[in-house]
Amino acid sequence: MDESLSWRAKLAKANINILDVHNDAVFLEFTYHPKTGVFKWCKTYFTIPANVQIEDGTLGNYIQSEVLNLRKELEI
Repeated sequence: MDESLSWRAKLAKANINILDVHNDAVFLEFTYHPKTGVFKWCKTYFTIPANVQIEDGTLGNYIQSEVLNLRKELEI
């Protein structure tokens, strides 16, 4: 069912908020769970690779995968 959602909706459902896209970087915030029942917000940025395009949704996929990796690191 999530396959039919736009990349913007997928980010929203994953509690990922894009704050700014500037030059070759995307600034964002997202939630993570350091322990059960607790959530925190993390603000960060990622450099956008040259092969990622904002218009076709690959930026959304890139952001989701980077945030997932960062969440795994923060939730250890």
